Amino acid sequence: MHTIVIINPGHFHAGLVLRQMHPKLSEHVYIYSEPGQDLDNYLKLIESFNKREQNPTKWQFHIYTGQDYLEKAVAEKRGDIAILAGRNDRKIYDIEALHNAGFKVLSDKPLTIDERGVATLAKVVADGDVVMDIMTERHEATSIIQKELLKNSEIFGGFAQQEEPVIFKESVHFLAKVVNGVQLVRPAWYFDVKKQGEGLVDVTTHLVDLVQEMTAGKEPIDFDQDVKVIEAKRWATEVPLERYCQITKLDSFPEYLLQDVKDDVLQLYSNGEFTYSLRGVKVKLVVVWNLEAAPGGGDTHRSFMVGKNSTLVIDQGPHTGNKPELFVEPKSDIESFKPLLEKAIAKLNMPGLSVVQDQQRLRIEIPQSLRTTHEEHFGKVRDEFLEMLDGGAEPENLRANLLAKYKTLAVARSLSRN
Repeated sequence: MHTIVIINPGHFHAGLVLRQMHPKLSEHVYIYSEPGQDLDNYLKLIESFNKREQNPTKWQFHIYTGQDYLEKAVAEKRGDIAILAGRNDRKIYDIEALHNAGFKVLSDKPLTIDERGVATLAKVVADGDVVMDIMTERHEATSIIQKELLKNSEIFGGFAQQEEPVIFKESVHFLAKVVNGVQLVRPAWYFDVKKQGEGLVDVTTHLVDLVQEMTAGKEPIDFDQDVKVIEAKRWATEVPLERYCQITKLDSFPEYLLQDVKDDVLQLYSNGEFTYSLRGVKVKLVVVWNLEAAPGGGDTHRSFMVGKNSTLVIDQGPHTGNKPELFVEPKSDIESFKPLLEKAIAKLNMPGLSVVQDQQRLRIEIPQSLRTTHEEHFGKVRDEFLEMLDGGAEPENLRANLLAKYKTLAVARSLSRN
């Protein structure tokens, strides 16, 4: 039986790991936090899981509040698993203290937002208990199928030989959003890139992780030998005071943001793009944060991988009903290619998949039974973490690839600022 300790929750992701119970988790959850709005909003979210009508949870929360939350958590050590989601500037240093105290750590991304933090992460992963970040996008059905088709020599045929990037991923998110049916209240510090991190080191963590999964598989990555960051840039999203107040429920910009405010508009450096190579495979990643989606809209994602035989495309937006869809664009005759694709997906352990022609490309029809939501993915990562702990088999590439991922992001950030 494992017991969860929640450390200073400043992001709703720390709550999503508690959406469902688990037989190997104690009902008792220990929360150590600074007092304030972040904690209040977090408690409202997790208590709603206990109070919901359908399949309510039965967590029993034990809460300590104080500026010495970390020291108290380490001294009392009421559990064996520490979960963090919140202030990204100091997260890696909290992780270091918890790791040194013998906790197994499951943390929301990003673990760190700059090169100084990466140096600390290198010390943390060198030995001791496991540290893992919550990589939810691995559990998206389109990503799983894309990864499998990538391995198929008849369908993909290896990466194409071209000067342009053969992997492209773009992720678009929104500052104002609804979570669990309720308008999300973001903390004031979320808009401070010195605390939250710039766009290149936040959501982009997922994109780098997927690229590593697609290209290196289970092999460990050595950043110095395998990765080369080529170019990077960043730009700002303009956040008017009125919208900032609506999103945070505050009535003004805090003093620490004023240096980035002009005419009551905050310049938020939440956007960026960079190009790099991983083991000779050229990649371009883009992350964008807009204020709010159009009515009925939501986060969008575009991804393509260019192979010798076909291009694998993931598309999500209003034109797909805001659902991620996977397309295969063959470079040969579509009529002769379709049976090959049908044969390939029939071999996957994913019943219900089919192939539908969509003009000059083929869509993988994914049944609702195989689709899961962003919120559900957090439970899947948590359960995966528990299975790893109880199975006693930490993946050989976990620590090396974790470090390579954050080194890649930190170098891109530095390059974009130059």
